[in-house]
Amino acid sequence: MRLNLNQLAIFAKVIECGGFSAASQVLFLSQSSVSKQVQNLELALRTRLVDRSGPKIRPTLAGEVLLAQSKEVLALADQAVAAVQAAALLNEDPLVIGSTSTIGGHVLPSVLLELRQRAPEIRYGLVVGSADQLTTALEEGRVGVALSGSPMPAGRYRSERLADDDMLLVCPAGHPLAGREITPADLSDETFLLRETGSHTRRQLTDLLHRWELSGARTLDLWGTEGVKEAVRIGLGVGLVARRSVQLDLRHGVLAELRIHPAPEHRTVTACSTLARPLTANEQLLLLVLRDAARAAVEA
Repeated sequence: MRLNLNQLAIFAKVIECGGFSAASQVLFLSQSSVSKQVQNLELALRTRLVDRSGPKIRPTLAGEVLLAQSKEVLALADQAVAAVQAAALLNEDPLVIGSTSTIGGHVLPSVLLELRQRAPEIRYGLVVGSADQLTTALEEGRVGVALSGSPMPAGRYRSERLADDDMLLVCPAGHPLAGREITPADLSDETFLLRETGSHTRRQLTDLLHRWELSGARTLDLWGTEGVKEAVRIGLGVGLVARRSVQLDLRHGVLAELRIHPAPEHRTVTACSTLARPLTANEQLLLLVLRDAARAAVEA
């Protein structure tokens, strides 16, 4: 015959706790269920394992022998489970991370480095796109976790807020408005550099222009954060960017912040995944690394 590991574990817990009632509380099972499992084990082995005659149960001689062996058997079973999980992790499909270009440029590199240090065996890839494109990638299963500047619809997706992302309007370092406190009216003659269609940053800037009563201002369509930064640097206009994407440019005097009131609202870095399937082990590890990175950024 072959031992039932579940019955063996319950038997060991009954002896450890000194009774069926105490064991049932630890195991979150009914007392009758615990007692029945031990009885079935005794029937399978054709011998009594527990002496129930006294005020406190104790193992019979056969029970003591089984208890001594059970510790090694259960330990080996745990080792087998761990080995299988490790093998499954190694053979798991590559971790595919989705991200908008802004977040992908200034958040993901350090996250990928930490991920490689924690689990060098993981293979991963990156899909960069607009928020709308990432929604489609999640829906089609091409991406497991997507990083975006806003949450996705709650009924179909999980959205976890990781960090705040300050947004600011930038201009060339030598711009006459640089370093001054300004109002939207001061920007009426400026050209505003818009990100590509579908970009959350583009929507945010067009909403700002409407709120600032500058909807008729000149605009120029570009692609990506780097495109906007370079266009600002050479004097094509002013642009809305995440502070973390221009920290070095501001520090070295390449770009300058336009301190406008009311200021652009900050944006969130949000990790999104579909509710259509559970997260894989690799995706869960990615979320842990992302949370740690967000916490470290706040504490820095």
